[in-house]
Amino acid sequence: MQIIGLLSILIAFFALVFFSFKGYSLLYVAPLCALFVAICNQLPLLTAFTEIFMGGFSGIVKDLFLIFLSAILMGRLYMDSGAALSIAKFLMNLFGRKSTGKRKQTIAIAICGLTGFALAYGGIDTFCVLFTLFPVVLTVCKEADIPRKYMLGILNIGVATAAVSPGAPLVPNYIPMEILGTSAYAGLIPGIVAALIVFCGGIFYCSRAVHLASDRGMHFEYGPVKVAPEREGRKYPNIILAILPIAAVILVFNLTGALVAALFAGDVVALLALGWFYDPQEGQSKLRTIVGSLNEGCKTAAESICLMAILVGFAAVVQATPVFDNIVNVLMGLPIPAMLLVVLSVAIIVAFTGSPPAGLQIILPILSTVLVGVAPEAIHRVATISTQTFDTLPFQGAVIVTLGLCGLTHKEGYFPVMMTTVIWTGAAAVVAALMLTFFPGLA
Repeated sequence: MQIIGLLSILIAFFALVFFSFKGYSLLYVAPLCALFVAICNQLPLLTAFTEIFMGGFSGIVKDLFLIFLSAILMGRLYMDSGAALSIAKFLMNLFGRKSTGKRKQTIAIAICGLTGFALAYGGIDTFCVLFTLFPVVLTVCKEADIPRKYMLGILNIGVATAAVSPGAPLVPNYIPMEILGTSAYAGLIPGIVAALIVFCGGIFYCSRAVHLASDRGMHFEYGPVKVAPEREGRKYPNIILAILPIAAVILVFNLTGALVAALFAGDVVALLALGWFYDPQEGQSKLRTIVGSLNEGCKTAAESICLMAILVGFAAVVQATPVFDNIVNVLMGLPIPAMLLVVLSVAIIVAFTGSPPAGLQIILPILSTVLVGVAPEAIHRVATISTQTFDTLPFQGAVIVTLGLCGLTHKEGYFPVMMTTVIWTGAAAVVAALMLTFFPGLA
């Protein structure tokens, strides 16, 4: 029975990946996979769905909806006011004004990474940063003649860097604080090293790939991407106003430790500082345009939290199976250093759950109990970095949505995502784990 149970989980997991590649909605694929797991593991079907599946679903909504809502509203304000584009233009003028050819492409990729990092480190949800940053990356790629197939890889560089960075007001850094009683800056030095590996590694890969593509005669093209025309004479926020909401989030988060409060403060500052720069839609007042933008942000928040929650519901059913405990016990019993155990166990659990928050909530209490004598700060940092290793598997909601946004199929655009996130974040997690293994005082 244990073998059947394990096989059912593996089949369900690969089914999520397969049907994601084929474009099927996870809103019905995930419950069907959960049903398959429940049947194969002889779980009471009614209980499996009404209590376990929906318990996982509702739990993540209760814990994270306000965070998602606040972060995504801030992202909408950045996107629709033009503040995100202002940051990118400022950096492009500062570093890439006189550059041409391959050098310009490399600088453009680095600027996209820096902009994404600034937005994500400012507290905007990583899912929303991808939407906010998309028009910026599209514009920069056009200017530097970067083929569109690399857009999603470039989009993820800064986001992944922020997610592994100490002090980031993001959910993967916040949950360990709640469970382990640590600070946002736990494992500061290994975290900084990991962030540099992710950032520099992503730029290196994307630059190399883009240069080779250019040598093969590939150029930028819009393809199926719909581009809204820009109105001549539109005013954009200056760089000071553009970074004020980011500064507000970081300041409030470090003063209070309350992520919701920090993001709410960022929303208020963003509305006051950036709302004036909205370009009114035809036949609408500026106020009505702002309201419409916030309405769209609320819809995005509901859709994104629902997509995450449906995967958490699936994970809850997997967690309720007898074989799951055996999987965890096998992982906890592996004869490897404690820090590498954190990397492996967090990465695997996040892969099964499809969600860093859900994975951390499952595995961190177990790790804190098993790894007695290990500094909680070390577990915090390595776990946070490790969430990003398998956070962008093909069935991830953010991957599916942003591939569509870029007008790309999994076949066309997923490999750059895998290289800039899975591979380089994995390397960063291992390096941080080894640093804390040999130099535990760095925690």
